[in-house]
Amino acid sequence: MLDEPTESVHATAVLVEDRGILISGSSGAGKSSIANELMQRAAARGGFAALISDDRCVLRAASGRLICNGPNSLQGGLEVRGSGLHRVDCEPAGVIHLVVELVDSSQAIRFADDTKTVIAGISVPSLVLPQRAVEAVCRAVEARLFSEHWQK
Repeated sequence: MLDEPTESVHATAVLVEDRGILISGSSGAGKSSIANELMQRAAARGGFAALISDDRCVLRAASGRLICNGPNSLQGGLEVRGSGLHRVDCEPAGVIHLVVELVDSSQAIRFADDTKTVIAGISVPSLVLPQRAVEAVCRAVEARLFSEHWQK
């Protein structure tokens, strides 16, 4: 059953293992590069990863979860800047567990707190990370989703 509202956003979404990541940021911020790197890193570990959508994501609330899918015309295509669209493994939809907002490095948050972003009426944990810092963003995303958080 589809709950309202539904939103269409300029973003990239990827599944890594059983977790969905929505990556937002301005054009050229590294959304596609980060999604591609997360997929390659998962494959290197022998894990599952697939693109949900690159460039345009449709988000909707369903049963208290944020669901993402992309337009049919974009399924399976990932942009490599300067080279065009390339075919990658994809899934038609996924639940989003983390929102990553790519910002200028001066606005990035070094120590994440329990910040959440509300999209389509659903609250999702979020990270504010530096744009174009592919390796650092991938490490932060993987740590947030797959490592136990330590506190003093």
